[in-house]
Amino acid sequence: MAEYITIRRWALRDGAEEGELTALVRERIVPAYKQQPGCRKLELLRVPETRSYLAITHWDDRDAFAAWAGPDGQDWRDEYRATLERWLDLMVFQDEWDGSVLVSE
Repeated sequence: MAEYITIRRWALRDGAEEGELTALVRERIVPAYKQQPGCRKLELLRVPETRSYLAITHWDDRDAFAAWAGPDGQDWRDEYRATLERWLDLMVFQDEWDGSVLVSE
């Protein structure tokens, strides 16, 4: 199966600072996702001239993502609840996309 990608657009809440966000991602979010089987990597991109960001997660395949997103991922979500709640303190969800990699160099 092809690598599966999720892309979620988030906006930094009023009063939140980008430095807080990047520290959270580097220090807590990336290490948490590295613990999830099937998660290859996580990226955070800034959308130019906005307070929006794209959180891009690379998975082995759609099944790995489904395991994380479904009931099998509940233990992981429970373990990292404080980290996920901090993310939601800083960010507001805007939109999401997903797909399978067809070409990558």
